[in-house]
Amino acid sequence: MDGFESLVSRPIIIAGAIAGALISTLGPVALKKAGVQSVRVLSTVVRLGHALSWVSVGLFIAAGFLSNY
Repeated sequence: MDGFESLVSRPIIIAGAIAGALISTLGPVALKKAGVQSVRVLSTVVRLGHALSWVSVGLFIAAGFLSNY
């Protein structure tokens, strides 16, 4: 497999979606427990998780176009 085909493989897409969801939901909680009080930092972590989830959605769509069925 070349680089892009391995990037749109099912395990990579699922891992990206799960990682994005975990970062979005648990990231701010973990940072608050660590003592981070900056709203800007907490919202950046949430946005990072959402961006990772959307990248996973984009790869899912690309995988659909690349499939041979």
